[in-house]
Amino acid sequence: MSAEVIAIGSELTCGSKLDTNSQWLSRELEALGWTVTRHTALADDMAAMTAEFREAATRSRVVMITGGLGPTLDDITRDALAAAFGQALITDEQALEQIKALFAARGREMPNRNHRQAQRPESAQMIQNFCGTAPGLIMRIEPDAEGLVHPDGCLIAVMPGVPAEMKPMFEQQVRPNLVASNTVITRKVIRSFGFGESDVEKMLGELTARGRNPEVGITASEAVISLWITARAEDAMTSQRLAEDVRAEILEHLGDAIYTEGDLELHQVVGNLLVQHGKRVACVEGSTTGGLIAHWFTEEHAHAKCLASASIYADLNFLKSIVDAGPSETSGQSFAMLAEQAASHLLATGAADCVLLSSPHTDESTNTGIRMKRGEVAVADANSFEVFDVSMTGNLAIFRQRAGRTAINRLRLILR
Repeated sequence: MSAEVIAIGSELTCGSKLDTNSQWLSRELEALGWTVTRHTALADDMAAMTAEFREAATRSRVVMITGGLGPTLDDITRDALAAAFGQALITDEQALEQIKALFAARGREMPNRNHRQAQRPESAQMIQNFCGTAPGLIMRIEPDAEGLVHPDGCLIAVMPGVPAEMKPMFEQQVRPNLVASNTVITRKVIRSFGFGESDVEKMLGELTARGRNPEVGITASEAVISLWITARAEDAMTSQRLAEDVRAEILEHLGDAIYTEGDLELHQVVGNLLVQHGKRVACVEGSTTGGLIAHWFTEEHAHAKCLASASIYADLNFLKSIVDAGPSETSGQSFAMLAEQAASHLLATGAADCVLLSSPHTDESTNTGIRMKRGEVAVADANSFEVFDVSMTGNLAIFRQRAGRTAINRLRLILR
C-alpha cells in the first residue's frame, strides 16, 4: 500500500517557504494504513513536473500533490498532469460557475485569469474548494500493458498548497476516495539518553534491521536517541502484540537509559518527578550550560515552582562566594571541589533539596585543528555528589544541550 507526496512550488525549492503539507499528509496517510515511501519538492518547471507525475504513477498506488493550482501563469500543475498522461485540458463548467459564485459572494466579478482554475485533464474530477478559489483534482490512472502505471493502478489527488485550504479538502473530499487498507498500524516511540546512536543500534542487534515487522527506526537529536516502533498486521490485536513484544525487548536492552515512552522531553520528565516528590532544585550554572537548565524548569508553571533558585556565573569566584570562603581557603581548587562545597552549603541551609551545577567551559583547538569544547556538570542531593565531564566538537548550543541533559538525567535517576 505505497503512497507518496509531491509538493509543488519554486518557493519551496529555493528555501523561501517550508513544506509542512507533506508532513501533515504523510501522517494522515499512515493513519489510514498507507506506507509513504517518498517526499518530492519540485519547482514550477513543466518538464520536471510532467516527468515526476508520470514516474510517481509507476511507483505508488496513491500520489498526493499540493500546490500550483492558482490562477497565475506559473501555476502549471493542471497542465503538467494533463501532459503526463497525454490528456487535453478542458474547462469544467460546474467548477467555473462555483468560482464565479465565490467572487460574486465577495461582491466582485471573477477576473479572466481565474478561468484557469476551472480547467482539468479530461479524465480528472474536480474537488470543490470550500475555503478558497482553487478547486482540487482527483484522477484515477488504470494499469497498462506497458507497465507505465502501478500494477494496481494509481489514484492521484491534487490539492491547493495553502494549508488552510488543503487540510479540509483532504479530510472532507479526498480521504473518502482512499480505499481503506486492511493493514492495522501500531506505533510507539521510546526516548533514551546516555548512549550514542551507534551504541544503541549495537545494543539492539537485529531489531533495527530493515525489512522486519515491526520496524524500528532510530533518530538522534541533541543527544536524545528516539526509537520509533511501527508494527503492521491485519487486525489490531496482532498489530499491538507485535509492537508490545519489540517494546519489551528494547526496554530490556536499554534499561535506565530510557526516560520516557511518548513525546515528553527529558526536562519535563524530571520536572514531573520533582513535583511528584515535592523537591526543589537550585541551579548554579557556568557557561557549560549557560542558564539552559533553569530555563527548562521555567517552561511549565508547575515545574517552575520547583526551581528554588537560579544563578549564572562567569568564573569560579562565584562558587567561592556561595560558601563564603576567602581566597586563601579556596585558591587553586577545582570546579569539583568548589561545586561540592557550594552544593553542601545550599543543601545544609535548606535552600534546596538538590543542586545542579555546571562549570565555565573551555574551547580549545586540538592537534588536528578541530575545536573541542569541554566542561563539567555536578549533581548533588542529601546523599550524593557526582561530577561528570562533558566534551564534544561543534556547536556551542548543542554542547550545552548535551551538558544540561547529562545533569538532569542524573537527577532523574536519583529521583525515580
